[in-house]
Amino acid sequence: MVTDKPKISAGDRIRRFMAEHSALFILAGLCVALGIYSDSFRSVDNLQSVAQRTPVVGILALGQLLVILTGGIDLSVGSVAALGGVLGCMTILRVLAWMAAEPAQASGAAVFFASSVGVTAGVLTGLLCGLVCGLLITRGKIPPFIVTLGMMMGARGTALVVSGAKPVSRLPLGFAWLGGTWIWWIPVLLMLGLALVFSFMLTFTRFGRALYATGGNMEAARLSGIGVDRVRVAAYSICGAMAGLAGMVLASRTSVAAPTGAEMHELYAIAACVIGGASLSGGEGGAFAAIAGALIMMVLYNFCTIQNISVHWQQILIGLLLVILVFYDTWRKRRAGVLRD
Repeated sequence: MVTDKPKISAGDRIRRFMAEHSALFILAGLCVALGIYSDSFRSVDNLQSVAQRTPVVGILALGQLLVILTGGIDLSVGSVAALGGVLGCMTILRVLAWMAAEPAQASGAAVFFASSVGVTAGVLTGLLCGLVCGLLITRGKIPPFIVTLGMMMGARGTALVVSGAKPVSRLPLGFAWLGGTWIWWIPVLLMLGLALVFSFMLTFTRFGRALYATGGNMEAARLSGIGVDRVRVAAYSICGAMAGLAGMVLASRTSVAAPTGAEMHELYAIAACVIGGASLSGGEGGAFAAIAGALIMMVLYNFCTIQNISVHWQQILIGLLLVILVFYDTWRKRRAGVLRD
């Protein structure tokens, strides 16, 4: 006996589409409203400035998303970004010194080679930090909050020690291209390209489905044959690698790698994911939604700056937005029976 599948109405499809892409609609509505209200906000130079500043948080949010999908959290990404930036930029200077080339006078080929080695070193530094966190969480059975909190302090301290508590400066001018100092859309293109790769991975690969399954119900995922521990270690490792890359983008944009850089960025990355619709209990979220969450935050910060609103009030605004969205997510799941008191 064959039973017909229940038909989904057009209205239900529209509501589902809007729910899945709510962050994009919020971003569009916010930009239109702020553009109507403020002439300064909708200027081309200002919009380019917002776009250029978003990739650091956006790249961090993409890595953080994988961890959140598994039901975990990584508090160390800001410190790991600083450490990756410091070690990566020190590597650039060491390579140029090995080539007997002054940073300010080095040829384009020398700068490109040194920058490539430095970016690789920064990414590998982050990857190693993430791998350590993942192994301590899965093999050591230590809660993610404690492990990543320890890594947050350890990575920041290491960055201060190896740099002598001083910013790494005198970077070659050619390295500025990665942060968009010359062409503003280069880091934006990098962020969107990574979002496309992550979106494909989460939608069409076994690893992506395993991430969602692990966060949705870890024990059920384990019983169905998914290597839950391997998935979680991979998520933390990729998150660390993205932090290292974000640190290099930040150093390129500011022309200096500060051991105190990227402070509070771990909270910005988490907030971007949550604003984009990711659930802190795991199993929900998307790559482009996380980017939209990062853009929403940067647009709000930019508008507050244009209106001369105090930085303290900006923090309050983002904090309230984060709490409201987490409350809404919890209320929605309780109503659906997913969570119980």
